[in-house]
Amino acid sequence: MDIRTGKTTLFDLVVYAVLLLVSVVFVYPFVYIVAASLSDPVKVFNDPLLLYPKGFSLESYEILLGFRAIWIGYANSVIYTVVGTALSTTVTLLAAHSLARRDLAGRNVIVFIIVLTMFFNGGMIPLFLVVKSLGLLDTRWAMIVPTMMTTWNLLIAKSYLETNVPGELRDAAEVDGASETTFFVKIVLPLSKPIIAVIALFYCASQWNAYFSALIYLRDRSLYPLQVFLREILILEQTSEMMGAISDNRAMYALTLKYAIMVIAVAPLLIVFPFVQRFFVKGVLIGALKE
Repeated sequence: MDIRTGKTTLFDLVVYAVLLLVSVVFVYPFVYIVAASLSDPVKVFNDPLLLYPKGFSLESYEILLGFRAIWIGYANSVIYTVVGTALSTTVTLLAAHSLARRDLAGRNVIVFIIVLTMFFNGGMIPLFLVVKSLGLLDTRWAMIVPTMMTTWNLLIAKSYLETNVPGELRDAAEVDGASETTFFVKIVLPLSKPIIAVIALFYCASQWNAYFSALIYLRDRSLYPLQVFLREILILEQTSEMMGAISDNRAMYALTLKYAIMVIAVAPLLIVFPFVQRFFVKGVLIGALKE
């Protein structure tokens, strides 16, 4: 829009059209998955371009929720996500708070070494050997400890604290006799709500969607997260175990079962995101301002 005249220009119309097209491209797959999961499987097979449920049916969800492994995977994913997000966010903020101090001895060297890990790392086998040597194989901690902190989130948090927690606040707190812990809890944390929301969401999404770590470190199926069972159903076509000894007229729901489990798998993140969305853009932009 032309600020001087207040009129919409041709360029604005082109931008709006492109954005609308991109929105449709991103939104339609999810709309299709939800509609297909609530539809009659015969109609889903015959109509590959669903916009709304046809032949409304909850049979797929009834079959899915009756499958014990789904509940096991869901419970494990909730545990990994809640515990992992809490620990990862705490560790990241503590590390970022330390690195944000300009009087930290060897600060630049430490930051350089941390950034170096974004480009070079030991690889999968050395990491597996480290996890094994720590006795974490086939335990819940194997899904939490190796990914407890990521370099990218640490750098974003560090930049945010450098920008929004000036050194003058620390000096004033020290004059008032505040300890480092008091300064962190009563001053840094209240000023860091946007970045806390952002990195917590990043860690939450990463933990909830994690499956490769489970394939490497876990052998006990009772410890598998939901995403591993989702992989088995979607990629390995293992729906027979879920369907069990049911009648043939229900066996055709194998198609819509895949869509139903997708909806159940993504629903928690869709529920959480609106609560942190107002902090998301602000936290990312300010956190990345100086990097």
